[in-house]
Amino acid sequence: MIKLIAGPMATLSHQGLRKIIEGFGGCDEYYTEMINAASFLTHGKFESFYALNETAADKIVWQLTGKDSTPMAEAAGELCALGGIGIDINMGCSAPEIYKTGAGISWMIRPREETRDMICAVRSKVKSRLSAKIRLGDEDFTDEGFYSFCRMLYDCGIEQLVIHPRTKKEKLARPPRYFYVENVAREFLGKMNVVLNGNVKDVPSFNAALAATPTVSGVMIARMSAQKPWIFARLKSAMGEGVSPEQNSAFVQSAENAPFKIDRLAVGLEYIQNLRTDQPPEFWLTRMQRFFAYYCDNFSYGHYIKSKMLNCKTLEDAERTFTSYFDEVKDDRWENL
Repeated sequence: MIKLIAGPMATLSHQGLRKIIEGFGGCDEYYTEMINAASFLTHGKFESFYALNETAADKIVWQLTGKDSTPMAEAAGELCALGGIGIDINMGCSAPEIYKTGAGISWMIRPREETRDMICAVRSKVKSRLSAKIRLGDEDFTDEGFYSFCRMLYDCGIEQLVIHPRTKKEKLARPPRYFYVENVAREFLGKMNVVLNGNVKDVPSFNAALAATPTVSGVMIARMSAQKPWIFARLKSAMGEGVSPEQNSAFVQSAENAPFKIDRLAVGLEYIQNLRTDQPPEFWLTRMQRFFAYYCDNFSYGHYIKSKMLNCKTLEDAERTFTSYFDEVKDDRWENL
């Protein structure tokens, strides 16, 4: 059975969103947002919020980022002690503010020995599963360079490899090159799990991705897990798995065998409330704005409500603004699973 994995997104992949996804029946693994190793080791006032694990504790994968081997290894050891599936090393983030510091995709571009040493240092501290998330590389990557990099990861003890098949600068408009993912999956079949990441947003694109990569062991979904936190329930239903949501007021069934309906107002309000319980006040507004930048794309007048939400100054203002939208556009409140 194909694993369904919620991908890491800065400011979004925290416990508040994880609660919502779990309420719709959940997925198989949750990758956290990037945890900066050096910052985490300071044990500052915000760092504990990156490591919350009251929800779906056994499904969490702690994703680490950093530029130096020693703090990466030390932070990996501390995070492993919190439980979960294991540690993921981010070697794919191409945001300039990340790779220019020597983190993220920089690990794919550095001298190979530096990257090897970092992975081995982290591996020495990790007793659970060790995974990595990568891209194809820089713009001048070669096939042999990419495939040999994957072999190096396996040799260093990587047990699950998530591949986003685009280069450092390629944006979402550029179709992902799924054949690279399939080639790696075939080479390491039975040795290392290979997971596809990129452009899966609904049932048709999920089926198309699997048709192109039939050997992968899982599919990771990031942006769409924020826009439609019920995406995993929808995919499970399409694969013939029974949908068994937790007690969730946003997920209702009018009668036996009737389609499940999603209350999109309730989901948005739940996210805002979860910020209060699962994030520090200093993060509330930025994480609210980040979520609704995606979530508002569900609506008929998405640009209108998105602009209003991004201009809210408090969570109470956000709750009032979001609720009032459905007073104006009642038909946008419900969506069939």
